[in-house]
Amino acid sequence: MDTVAGILQILLAVVFLFAGGSKVAGIRMQVDNFNRYGYPQWFRVFTGLVELAGAGGMVAGLFADEAAIVAGIVLGSVMVGAAYTDLRKSVPVMVVAPVVLLALSVAVVILRVAD
Repeated sequence: MDTVAGILQILLAVVFLFAGGSKVAGIRMQVDNFNRYGYPQWFRVFTGLVELAGAGGMVAGLFADEAAIVAGIVLGSVMVGAAYTDLRKSVPVMVVAPVVLLALSVAVVILRVAD
C-alpha cells in the first residue's frame, strides 16, 4: 500500500503544482474563472497558494506520513469547495475533476493513516 500511496501523492503533487501555479501566476483562464464564479482575485491567489502548499505536502509526505495526511485533508477540503463552486456556477460535468481529486486525496489520507 505504501507504493500506491506514493504514486497517488506524486500524481496529486503534479496536478496541484500546475493548478496552484496557474492561479498564482494569474493565467487568463484562472482570472476569468474566478470572475465568473463571483470570487475576488485575492481568493484566486490564496487558493493557488494553498494548492501549492498541498503539493509540497504531498512530496514531503513521501518521507513523513503526517505531511501527506495534512496535505490530503487540506487538498480534499479545497476540492469540496471546488466541487460546490462547479455545481453552482459551471456545467455539471465540470464537477467530475474536483470529485476525482477529492477521492484521491481521501485515499492518500486513508492509506497513510493505516500505514
